[in-house]
Amino acid sequence: MILMMFTAMVVTKHYVGSPIQCFCPAHFTSTEVKYTNRVCWVSNTYYIPFSREIPSNYETRMSTEITYYQWVPVMLLLMAMFLKLPRLVWRLGVQMSGIGLKNSLKLTHLTQDLSPEDREKRLRSLSKYIGRWASSSASPYRSGICGSLWERFGNYFFLGCGRHYGNYLVSLAIIIRLLYFINNVGLLFFLNEFLGNKFYLFGYEVIASVFKGEEWVMSPRFPLVTLCDLDLRQMTNVQRWTLQCVLPVNFYNERFFVFLWFWFTMLAVLSFINLISLLFATVVPQNRESFIKKYLLLNSLDLWENKSAFPKLITKFVGGFLKPDGVYLLKLISSNSQSTGVSDIIKYLWEDFREQSTMTCNRRTDPNRKYGRFNGETVVPLVNGTSTMHHRNKEYFL
Repeated sequence: MILMMFTAMVVTKHYVGSPIQCFCPAHFTSTEVKYTNRVCWVSNTYYIPFSREIPSNYETRMSTEITYYQWVPVMLLLMAMFLKLPRLVWRLGVQMSGIGLKNSLKLTHLTQDLSPEDREKRLRSLSKYIGRWASSSASPYRSGICGSLWERFGNYFFLGCGRHYGNYLVSLAIIIRLLYFINNVGLLFFLNEFLGNKFYLFGYEVIASVFKGEEWVMSPRFPLVTLCDLDLRQMTNVQRWTLQCVLPVNFYNERFFVFLWFWFTMLAVLSFINLISLLFATVVPQNRESFIKKYLLLNSLDLWENKSAFPKLITKFVGGFLKPDGVYLLKLISSNSQSTGVSDIIKYLWEDFREQSTMTCNRRTDPNRKYGRFNGETVVPLVNGTSTMHHRNKEYFL
């Protein structure tokens, strides 16, 4: 938005006002003056300080040529597009994640104004949805040769990242934070190449002059008064005029680029800090467990009959049930709504996890599973460790 405002102001100055005015000889007609201004604008000018003599060598003059001011609006639009790019990548990536992220955040926020019964109903439905998504996001590869090859390919080239590993959303968020950091640093280098004259030192020079108590002095990077060599073709020869021109647009350009230097520098620092904090919060398993444990203890739940088993259960709940993507989704919900909403969702997810764990534990401890399943009269044995079907009674057994 800021870059678009700058672009509108610069374009207005270029095409509505007078971007350049050259001091022409008195015998120039008004048509010749307009022609001179337009030629000097499109053919670039060069800057020679008043303390130096104008060199007679044409190539020496062109070594100080100023070539950027006509392209400032285009450059600002390109920077605005680059700043939008990570956000577009995030939206496309979220659409491929299999989770309605925007709707989940919106639903959690809207439940704050509902009655307790409706609120519980909607949050339970949302927790079921999140639980199914988290468990299905890490589905195993297909069996067979193709599945094995695809798994090896994923292990080597995806570096353990993707939906198969349950960390697609986390990996996407890390990539987006990295893109923001590279974007801001890259734009500073781009401005340095575009403007030249060691633009990367521009901000330090401004800070130094402020601390020294010096008045604002026009930087030679954005000169107001420049020189232009105009060649006028006569019938028998070409006459060259060296004219002094003023660039009012550089008065605004200097302020714009001072602001952009500090803005991009601040964004680069903040994006780097944001990237490191995201890595620390999502990659380290202990931090994910601490986040979930905080909300479980906040609900004062009867976490498990055997309190000593809670550390192992919380590890299984976070790493095996929610996985990194589920924890990150809950963190997004927590940062975009009240803590009570995500607290209730985690409580319902924990209850589902306990129910599934109890069912799994009961199946494993069933004494009949060693031989088969009791059908009311006798135990039907398993054949080769797999399920069989009793054709005589048309009954299925596990």
